[in-house]
Amino acid sequence: MIHGPCGTLNQNSPCMMDGKCSKRYPRTLISETITGNDGYPLYRRRSTADNGKSTIVKLNQQDIEIDNRWIVPYSPIFQR
Repeated sequence: MIHGPCGTLNQNSPCMMDGKCSKRYPRTLISETITGNDGYPLYRRRSTADNGKSTIVKLNQQDIEIDNRWIVPYSPIFQR
């Protein structure tokens, strides 16, 4: 799934609270999965220069390039 786009690209997105995305998107691009200070995993997100993928999404008659910073990780194994 793709989150957003939100933030400066779309201030009217439902996830926006106080001018920021409440879901913390776009995420930062990192080379390896690590565990954050709160125990939540920070998943590897590749840049397009590092074999990452990107696509074009149309929002309000604008073409916006979406890369791995906007992807929502999903694994059916961990669903309850």
